[in-house]
Amino acid sequence: MITAFDILLIGAVILIMLAGFAWRRMLWRKGREENRSGDLTGLAGYLIGQQLILKRRFAGVAHLFLFWGIVVFLLVIILAQFPMIIPATAARILSLGLEILGAVMLAGIIFFIIRRRQFKYISADKISPQKVLFPIIILMIILITGFLAAGTRMSIVPSDKLWVSPIGWGLSNILPGSPLLMQIMIRCHFLAVLLFLACLPFTFMRHLAAGTLNVYYRRKGNRGKLRVADLDDGYVGAKTVDDFTWKQLLDVEACVSCGRCAENCPALISGKPLSPRKIVQDISWQMEQARSNGSWLADAISGEEIWSCTTCMACVEHCPIFVEPLDKIIDIRRYQVLGCGNLPPEAKTMIRDLEIFGDVQGKGVAHRTDWALGREVSLLFDRNRATDILLWIGCSGAFHPRYRETSRSMVKLLHAGGVDFAILGKHELCCGDPARRLGEERLFQELARKNIKRFNQYRFQKIVTLCPHCFNTLKNEYPDFGGEYQVMHATEFVLDLIKAKRITPKYPVGQALSVHDPCYLGRINQIFEPIRDVCRAVPGIEIRELPRNREYGFCCGGGGGRMWLHESLGRHINQIRAEEAAKAGAELVGTACPYCLTMLEDGIAALEREKPPKVMDVVEIVASSLGAEF
Repeated sequence: MITAFDILLIGAVILIMLAGFAWRRMLWRKGREENRSGDLTGLAGYLIGQQLILKRRFAGVAHLFLFWGIVVFLLVIILAQFPMIIPATAARILSLGLEILGAVMLAGIIFFIIRRRQFKYISADKISPQKVLFPIIILMIILITGFLAAGTRMSIVPSDKLWVSPIGWGLSNILPGSPLLMQIMIRCHFLAVLLFLACLPFTFMRHLAAGTLNVYYRRKGNRGKLRVADLDDGYVGAKTVDDFTWKQLLDVEACVSCGRCAENCPALISGKPLSPRKIVQDISWQMEQARSNGSWLADAISGEEIWSCTTCMACVEHCPIFVEPLDKIIDIRRYQVLGCGNLPPEAKTMIRDLEIFGDVQGKGVAHRTDWALGREVSLLFDRNRATDILLWIGCSGAFHPRYRETSRSMVKLLHAGGVDFAILGKHELCCGDPARRLGEERLFQELARKNIKRFNQYRFQKIVTLCPHCFNTLKNEYPDFGGEYQVMHATEFVLDLIKAKRITPKYPVGQALSVHDPCYLGRINQIFEPIRDVCRAVPGIEIRELPRNREYGFCCGGGGGRMWLHESLGRHINQIRAEEAAKAGAELVGTACPYCLTMLEDGIAALEREKPPKVMDVVEIVASSLGAEF
C-alpha cells in the first residue's frame, strides 16, 4: 500500500530527475546554432534492432537485455496504475516472462560489472570511466530485492503453479516465511527504484536520454563531409566549449565511454597521445566546469593529441550512438591555425605551396601535364566540345614520381575502353583536402571556389578521380559551395568498363593479393567491393584479406594532413599496417589511393624483409593485365 509519504517521495524524485535533465540540457544547448533535423523512423529502427551495439557480441547482447528489460518493466509499472482485468493464464505467462527477463537482466548487469572492473586493463587508452558502477549496482539491487520479495511471498503463501515464478520458488525453499522480511524487501526494492530514477541525470545512465537524442539528431548523408565554417562572422574554430555547436556538445553528453573509438584509433594503437574517448571526456569535463572558470580547450587537450589524428573516421565508424570525435578535433585545429597561427612547422611549406602554386608539391600549373607527355591526353580547355569524362588527376597523380605511373595506367585503361575523356591540365588546382583537414579552412574555401568556377566553364558528364581524398572532397564537400557534379572513383569506373566488356584483363598476374582499404574510399564513402571486384577480374589473382579489412581497415597514417607531418611519437602507423600485409603472406598489396601507396611502400621498405610484398594501385594491376598492345 502506497502511503502519502511515498507519494511525496515519488514527487520529490521526479522533480530531482527533471531538474537534473534540465541542467544537463542547459549545458549542451548553450553551444552555437546548428541546423539539424530529427529522424524518428531511424530512431525507432535503431532502438528495436540495436545493430551497431550488437557489433560487439557479448556486450551488445547484455545491453539488449538491459535496455528491453528497463523498457518492459517501465511499461508494466505504468499499465499497473490503471484498473484492468487480465485472464489468469495470461497473468501467469506474464509473470513467467517478467521473471525470465529479470534473470537475463541480472546476468547482463553482472557481465557489465565484471567488464567495468577490468576496463582499465583491457582498454587501449587505460582510462577508467567514472560514475558507471553506481547506477549498475543500483539496478542489480532492484532486481535482487524483487526476487527476494517474490521468494519470501511464496514461502508464506505456497503456490501450486511453481512454473509461474521458478526463481521465486527456488528462493522460497531457503527463505523464512516472514511477512516482515517480505515488507523489508519490497521497501528496499521501492527505494532502490526511486534512487535509480533520481540519479539518472547525474551518472552515465543519462545516456538513456542523451544517447536517444543523439541518435535522433544523427548526421544524415555522407559522414566524410566536414561542417562548413562561416568565416564571414568571425569564426576561427573552437577555443572554448562555447565555440562548439549544440549538436557537438550533445555528442559529448551522449558518450558512454565504452572505448570502441579508442580500441580502433590508429594513432592510439601506435602509441601516440591521442585518444578519441579522452578528447570527448575532456570536453565533457570542461562543459561542466567552463561556466565557472572559463577554461580554454587547450588547457585540457594538447597539441600532440590533435595533430596525431589521421581523420580516418574509425572513431566515428565504431561509435554505437553516433558520437563524432573527429569534428571536435577539426574545430580545435581550425582555432589553432586560424586563431593562433599554430600550424605544425613541417606543414607550413606545403600550405605556402598551396597558396602560391595551387599544389602541395610547389611545382606550379606549368608542370601539371608533364606526366602526360606522349600519352595522347586531351586538354579540356583546348577542345570546343563537351567530353564524357573529366579525369581529375590530383596533386599526387600529376607530380609524385611514383603515382604518376598510376595516372598513366589510368590513361591506358581509358584508351583501351574507348572512353572520351580529357583533363583540366594547368587549370586544375589542388582540391584543398590537405589544407582543410589541417584546419586551414580559409585556404580550402579559396581553392574550392576557384576549382568550381573552372568546372563551370566546361561541359562534361562526370568526374573520375584517382585519389579518394579528391573524390570525397569533390563529391561531398564541393556541393556546399555550389559545385554539384557526378563524381566517381577510378575503381568504380574501371569496374564498369570491365562489366561492360569494354576492357578485358587477360594476362594472368598469378599472385596472392591482399587488399588495403583506403579510409576515404572505404570507411568514409562505403566503397569496399569495387576494389575487390576489379582485382577478381584479373586472371590468377587470389585475394587474401588482411585481418583488419573493410570498415575495420587500419589506416596507412597519411590522412588528415599527416603526409606532411613528422611521426616522432610512438610507432609509425604505416609500419604497423605494412607488418600486417607482410604477415598475410601475399606477394602483392593492392590499394586505390596515392597516400596509401606511398605510405605502404615506405612502411614495407622499412621492414627490410628478404621478399617484401609489392604495393600497386589496382588501376596499375588491371593495366598490366591488358598487355603492352594498349
